[in-house]
Amino acid sequence: MGFRYPGAEGWVLRGVELVVPAGRSVAVVGANGAGKSSLVKLLCGLYEPTEGQILVDGVGLQELDPDEWRRQLAVGFQRPVRLPLSAYDNVRFGRPHGSPDAATERAGAATVVEKLPNGWDTILSAEFDGGVDLSGGEWQRLALARALYAVEQGASVLVLDEPAAQLDARSEAELHRRFLDLTEGLTTVLISHRFSTVRQASTIVVLDEGQVIEQGSHDELLERDGTYARLFRLQAERFGDAE
Repeated sequence: MGFRYPGAEGWVLRGVELVVPAGRSVAVVGANGAGKSSLVKLLCGLYEPTEGQILVDGVGLQELDPDEWRRQLAVGFQRPVRLPLSAYDNVRFGRPHGSPDAATERAGAATVVEKLPNGWDTILSAEFDGGVDLSGGEWQRLALARALYAVEQGASVLVLDEPAAQLDARSEAELHRRFLDLTEGLTTVLISHRFSTVRQASTIVVLDEGQVIEQGSHDELLERDGTYARLFRLQAERFGDAE
C-alpha cells in the first residue's frame, strides 16, 4: 500500500505491508515525517491509498459503508477535537446514549471534570458565560475518555495517536502503566514516541521514510539490534527506562 498527496511527487508511504490482528495491539514508531499519522488517517478512512488497498477482514475498506466503519473506530488524536459544548457532550459526542462516568474514570479524566465550575455541565469554551478553557493535557485526557466511551458503546478498534503528548510527566507515566488494561481485548493501533508504552504492544512496527524497516515484538527487535534497539536504548538512558 502506498500514499502520496495529490500533485506531490514524493511518497508519504510506499510498499507498506502490515497486518493488525483482531484483539491485539500494534505500535508504530519512527522519526517525525516517517508517515505514522498518515497511516492512521488511512486506516480511519480520512485518506484513500494512492496505490494498493486496506482490507478489513478481507474486504476492501473502500467497499465498506464509511459511517459504519467509523462507528467501529475509537480514536484519540494528538490534537483532540475541542468542541464548544459541555464536558458531558464532549465525551459522549457521536454516541449520546449512556453514561461516560466509567470511561472518564478509566482515562484518568475524572479529576478534570471534578475541577470544573459546573462539573459535567461546564461549557468547554471561554467564549460562553460560565465556560472555561482547558489545558492541552486536560483536553487529551477527555479525548482518551471519549475514545474509551466509544469502545463501551460498541467500537472495536482503538486508535491512539500520541495519546500522552500533552500530559504532564506523572499523568503520562500513569497512562503507560495502565496501557495493557486499557487495551485488553481490543484491536489497537498506537503511535507513541515513548518506548515505555510501545514496548507493551503485541507487535511494534518501525517506519522510516514511509517504509516498514522492522517489525516484531519488543524482545525480538532488541535481539535484532537494529533501528528500534538503538532508539530504545537511547531513550532508556535518557529517562531511565529498564529493558
